[in-house]
Formats: sequence, C-alpha cells, structure tokens
Amino acid sequence: MPSAKLTAPIAVGFIVAMSLLTGERTRCHAQPPAAASATPSERPENPLAAVYRACDTDKDGGLTEAEYLNRAGREMPVLRREFKVFDFNGDGRMSLAEFLTVPVGQPEDQRGTIPDPVVLLSEARLAELTSLWKKWDQDDDDLLAANEFRAAAIPSRIRGLESSGFDDWDLDHDGKISREEAARLLDIALGVRAPTGEPLRSKDGRVLDWRMFRALNPNKNGKVRREDYVKALGPTQKPETWFPTIHAAANETFGPAEFATSSHRTDPVPQFLGMDVDLNGRLSAKELDALPPGWGPPDHNWLPGFDDDGDGEYSLHEFLLIPHVNLLAPWHSAKDADSDGKLSPGEFRFDPGVALAALSAEYFRRLDVNDDRSLSLDEYPFVTTHRPPNEIYVQFAGGKAVTITIPNYPHIYSPEISPDGKWVAVDGWNHGQTNLAAHLLIASVDTDEVRDLGFGCIPHWSADGRRIAYSKYGQGVFIRDFQGDAEEESIDRLGWAIHFSPDGKQAAYVKRSNFVIYNLATEEQRLVFPDNQSPYNSLEHNFTWSPDSRRICFKGHRANGAIDVAIVTVTGGDPNLRVHGDAKDVASDFAWHPDGKRILSPRTPPTGQRTQIFEFDPDGNKPAERFPEQPKNRNNIGVSCTRDAKTFVFMNMK
Repeated sequence: MPSAKLTAPIAVGFIVAMSLLTGERTRCHAQPPAAASATPSERPENPLAAVYRACDTDKDGGLTEAEYLNRAGREMPVLRREFKVFDFNGDGRMSLAEFLTVPVGQPEDQRGTIPDPVVLLSEARLAELTSLWKKWDQDDDDLLAANEFRAAAIPSRIRGLESSGFDDWDLDHDGKISREEAARLLDIALGVRAPTGEPLRSKDGRVLDWRMFRALNPNKNGKVRREDYVKALGPTQKPETWFPTIHAAANETFGPAEFATSSHRTDPVPQFLGMDVDLNGRLSAKELDALPPGWGPPDHNWLPGFDDDGDGEYSLHEFLLIPHVNLLAPWHSAKDADSDGKLSPGEFRFDPGVALAALSAEYFRRLDVNDDRSLSLDEYPFVTTHRPPNEIYVQFAGGKAVTITIPNYPHIYSPEISPDGKWVAVDGWNHGQTNLAAHLLIASVDTDEVRDLGFGCIPHWSADGRRIAYSKYGQGVFIRDFQGDAEEESIDRLGWAIHFSPDGKQAAYVKRSNFVIYNLATEEQRLVFPDNQSPYNSLEHNFTWSPDSRRICFKGHRANGAIDVAIVTVTGGDPNLRVHGDAKDVASDFAWHPDGKRILSPRTPPTGQRTQIFEFDPDGNKPAERFPEQPKNRNNIGVSCTRDAKTFVFMNMK
C-alpha cells in the first residue's frame, strides 16, 4: 500500500453480488410458517427461521435439495448453487445452522456462523498442542512454566512461530502459559485477532481491512485521530459516509475495537456468489478476474497452492483462505530485501512480532508450488530491484511454447521472427551498458545457437528471410545478408528503424519526422508526407506494415504534446492519415496480423498489473481488446508473428 494514501475502502456489500441476491419472501411455496412449534434457536426474531421451517415439508429437521428448491423469490439455478455452496458438510442435507449462513433475507448480525478456514487453522494448531499438553505439564497444574515450555519446543511445532519465545506466549506475563493464552497467541499469529485482542474476523466470514488500520499510524495508545483518517481516505472518498460506521462519530479518535466494527471489511461470502457468474458453486480463473482492484492483482499463479481438491477452481472454503480476501497485511508488497530475485520465508513477513506470523508462513507454503523454500516472481508478485534476464517467448499453434534467454545479454528487445519461424532476431546489451551498445542477436528457436552480428538494433527480416534490416546509433540504417560474414549495405546515414515490406519490394524507415519508402530494386526514395508537411515532430521505431504492403501503423508525437496511434497509406500521393487513438498507454512495438484485420501492440497497464498485448481493428473504431494467445502471468513487451500466424513471439519480462 502506498505510504501517502490508502487504497479505497471496501464497501459493506457488493453491487455484483447483490444483483443475484434478490429479496427473500418470508415463506416457501409449500408451507406457511409454523411459529407455535419454533424452538428457541428458531424464534421469529431471525427472519429466516420461519422460511426454513416452511421449506422443511417432511418436518424432519433438515432440508433436502428438493425442499430447498421450494424457497421462494429466486430462480432455480441460483437456489441449486446455494444448496451446493452452503451444504458445508456435503451430506446432501441443509441444517438450520447452514441455512442461516446464506446471506439473503436477513440482517448481517443475524447471519449464521460459517466454517471459516482461517479460524479452523487456528483451532487445528491448538488441538495439536492441547493433545500433548498434559505430557508437557510436568507439575500437573494445567499451565506451562518456562522450563516446561522450552522442553516441549512448542515454537518449532508451529510453522512461522519458530523464533517466538516464552514471553511472546505468556500474554499476561505471570510466568505461566495457559491453554487460553496459547489459543489467543495462535489467533494473533493466524490473523483471527489483532495483537490487542480485537477480532479481525466476523462469524459470517467478513474480514477487517487490518492493513488499513495499521497504515493509519495509530499512536502509542492504539488510537487514530479523525483528521489523519480523513486525510488517508483521500479526496475521492466521503468521510461523512465512512466515519460513522466506526461507531465513533462523536469522538475525534478511535481505536482498533471501534474500527473492527466499521465498514472497512471485506464480505467474501456474497462476493463469492456474485463472482460465480455460471452458478456452478465454484470460481474459475476467469471469474477470479472480477476481484476488486484494491484486493491485489488477480495473478492466477497462486491458484494451485489454494486449490486443495485440485479441480482447477475455487470452492467457497478455498476462496475464503486466499490472501486477496484476507486484507490483514499488504501481501503484494513483500520486499526482496537482498535483491536476489526471490523471497525467503523471512522476507514474506509484515510484522516483526508474532502477529500474522503463522498465516504468512501458511501462505508461503501454499504459494511455494515447487517446494524450494523460496518464492519466485513466477509464483507470486513482490517488490524487488533484481532484474532477471528478459526472455524470448515463442508461442506455437496448439499451445506449445518455448522460452529463450541469451547468455551475457539480459536486456533484449524488439523481437522479430524469421518468415520460416526458425530464428528470432533481437537487439540486446548487458547490465551497466546503455542501449547505444546494443548488439544484433539471432537466436535459434529449435537449438541453443545464438549468432552475434555485431553492433545494431531494431532488426527486421526480409520477406524471403535471407536479409536483415537494422539501425545503428548515429550511423543510420543498414541491410545485410543473414548467412555468413556478409558486408553490410548502408542505406541512409540519417535514417532510423528500417523495416522490409511484406511483398519484398520495398523498405520503410524514419528520417527526421517523415517516413521514407525505399525501392529495393531501383534504390529510389520517396517521402510519405509531402516535404516539410509532416504533422508529427517525431515518429517512433517498431512500426508495422500492413500485409498488403500498402499501409503503415505507427506511433507519432505532435508539436502540442499529443501522441497518436496512426495509420498512413504509402502508395500513391495521398498519405490518407487516419488517427486511431491516443497512444499514451501504447508501447511502440506494433505487429499487423497476417489476416489484415488486427494490429497488435503492448499496452502499459495501471500500477500493479502486467503489460499485455492488445489488438484493434485498423479500419474500425472499437476499443482495443486483450490478445488471447499470450501468457497472462508475464509482462509481454513486444510482438511478432509468422506469415501463417501459427507462431507468435513476445519479449517477456517476469
């Protein structure tokens, strides 16, 4: 979370979820409520108790799916999904306790208690300790003294608490540890309670945005001033809406107890239902993309670690455990302190004490899919100054993909695949070097062979794959044969970013603020825009030809500061300039799809998201859409494809 300003608070409910969860009638179709037979736990003060009894047509104290489908007010697919999701023990019957957890038709404070997986983790760890408690309790007082605690080696038994000591567990500092203190310590370490004892979780599954309270910088007494809270909300939020929910509207300060009852809580149960658009009771990777932005990037690499049944989707139980739901720490801001490009368990910590220590360790275990005791950027996003080498990512038809790195050249860009799909040309340089030192590099797709053709950048293949066009800083544009020790041919010492046309007859390059079309047979040169009439101050490299060799798509800068994605005609005398849109978030690395109907280019994403390739119709006006044939879990910063569109190449950054 940025230090200067908090992310927007999470609202009490979710619009998407509520669109599916419509109002509940007070009875089923089959039976009217039978108030006279209500037990104390079913009295009418809970509005769903009467509904439950009405649905229980055979009066056996449980609902079958068929009985639940009699519940009025919503469509059958929604009811079937609810029965599947809230039949927590999977016995094919819904008890009253399970029924009351369905977040429909009742106030929040009357919703039932869900089996919270984080609470269950704490209870399981406590059960492990208490099963051996009497064995450790040598003086039989049901308390553990310091010597008994050390002999039991309790910290080593709880992942994440290995470095905790007796004083951490002896919460009342009386020299003894009770079972209640052990339970409280585990709750603190797993994010069930704050270090001061306030609950961070509600019985209905809601989770306090504890990272927000901590970011408010409470004073030594744990109090936050109203003015600091208002400042942290930022100008886009309305304090008069949020502050009263803290139940301290008349006060100028509030503490964790008041904050714990506020609207700064996630409500993941209705959120889960709202995201489950296909109503199958589980969330697919695609459905997970609907996670609110403030909950962290929906990077699907963490999916396997929390998919306990291995079905490729999330049940409610699995969903309730993911970091994105449990906003207790800024999980995605973990820092690679030693800049080695990976996170150790010690670096995946957000508090120097025991708070969240066990939950952090549990998350680390699950995220560490390859079980190497470290997290890579492939497994989870984190903050690092380490720069792994860029990769050439080759995507074949049918889904097969290979990655290529080039030794001694960690910085490689401007990928161009050869027409036969066997080679990829890039430019590259080493750490500490500037792009002026770029070399022209050719990597084999099938073997480890790499050819270094010397100084050069922005490579481009001829239509027959025999020659390469390229630029040199301060020396202009060149063409040379690919094979052998061919001599390079200087085309124009003032040119930049030369590209062959698909028909093999021409090349185009940038000269000052214009395009030059170069006839390969006659060496004739002509300008696209009339001399001194270009509407642009500068044109960027890595433009692209249309498959019919009649147009060029490029990124251009105007004198007034505007930046365009534009298309110009290069045949005849009229450039017929067409501005497609604002290029402020478009990287200059275009590829015209061989079908002629799409142009691909990378888009710079909002903070925290990955750079991806987008495509747009060169002759239409629809917004650009994400190109589907690319990895979602990487930063894709360049694109090239073969003429048959069966092989795509991306420049890939982790």
